[in-house]
Amino acid sequence: MKSNRWYFVIGAVTVAALAIVVGVVISLLPTASAVSVSPVVSTTPAQANEAARSITVVGTGSVSIAPDRATAQIGVDTQADSPEEATRQNDERVAAVIDALEAAGIEQADIQTAYYNLYAEQRFDPDTGQPTGEFTYRVSTGLSVTVRDLPRLGAVLNDAVKAGANNISGVSLSVADQAALEASAREKAVADAKARAQALAESSGVTLGEVVSVSEVIGGVAPVFDRGLGGGSGAPIQPGVIEVRMQVQVSFAIGQ
Repeated sequence: MKSNRWYFVIGAVTVAALAIVVGVVISLLPTASAVSVSPVVSTTPAQANEAARSITVVGTGSVSIAPDRATAQIGVDTQADSPEEATRQNDERVAAVIDALEAAGIEQADIQTAYYNLYAEQRFDPDTGQPTGEFTYRVSTGLSVTVRDLPRLGAVLNDAVKAGANNISGVSLSVADQAALEASAREKAVADAKARAQALAESSGVTLGEVVSVSEVIGGVAPVFDRGLGGGSGAPIQPGVIEVRMQVQVSFAIGQ
């Protein structure tokens, strides 16, 4: 009986000891409210301060030059009572126009068929407004022609009309070396941005640091009509000048 009592006491002490150990372990574990995950931020406070201390400007540069070539859409429209006749007439007149263009010094590589259409038009009685059941057939051919001797553009168009062209549209002027103009305008835009940033830094009492970022704003080509072709004869085409304008956005750090 005494032996059983000692076993009971030893068992109770063992359970109590285990309870104390478990409690200590649990208390050492972090609770759910104490556990948090923070994102890793690569930017240091110094870098963030440097990004905030910057001057951002937009610089503009432009280059103007007279265009050196033109592209025109020269068309021939014919109509007849049958598609065969309308096609025959159109083919003859288009061939005559091409011959006239080549005689004017246009290379074959600069003459390209832009479109060819054949369609029928319903005829209507003028008194009743009702369809008569008869048709008129039309054929339209368009040539895209590049003229590289710009002062002769007017004369070339006149020669095409005399040869049978009866539709001229979409005369556009351009320069052959567009990339070189853009590069020159871009350099001026960067210089303009630096000058603007320097002026802002001086007026703010700070010094201008190194370039932090640069981005380009894609511009366009704008024709400015300010003078005529000069020389030649024919249609009164005004070439003016081509202006290429580029813009860049530049951020400069503020110096220490």
